[in-house]
Amino acid sequence: MSDLFLLDSDIFISSFRTHHPFSYKEFHSFWRWLEKLASEGKVLLLDSVYKEITYKNSKGQIDELGQWAEAIFSERQISHKTDEIGAAYAQVQDYLATCGCYRSASYAQWEPEDKADPWLIAAAKVLHATVVTNEQAVKPTRNQPLKREPKIPDVAEALGVHTMGLREFYDASGGLTHSAYPIQPAF
Repeated sequence: MSDLFLLDSDIFISSFRTHHPFSYKEFHSFWRWLEKLASEGKVLLLDSVYKEITYKNSKGQIDELGQWAEAIFSERQISHKTDEIGAAYAQVQDYLATCGCYRSASYAQWEPEDKADPWLIAAAKVLHATVVTNEQAVKPTRNQPLKREPKIPDVAEALGVHTMGLREFYDASGGLTHSAYPIQPAF
């Protein structure tokens, strides 16, 4: 497994909206931890993922997560527009079209160039990085091809790219200290 991690946009979005909102001081340490990993070069952001989390609404406004991402990752993005990543992207698209595990309506959702998921897998393949995502594998088969959008863990596994969830990332990042929680009796 690699010491380099590429995070899917859902890690940032679900953390911001649900699990680690900026508005609670107690969760600031989570975001500082990500900032530290980014400064150490352990966490990189693919430009297409960056674009998803720095999205501007119809009024041209960007939310607090987007502002944070601009401050931390504006100079720490990986371009998906390299020959090597482009070749790996073609492998992702070829796999989806030929493996028999996805219906055409399913893999068509990964065809637009601004769709980050196939680029994320391609970049991780080239960089020998691990993709961190909240998506769960669904294990489509030729006998039961997927009708919905492909899931990163399924396609990544087929192409030899390692994935993990956020909880696994806590351990794999090497940036957190294990400590038993001191349970206190009720008052």
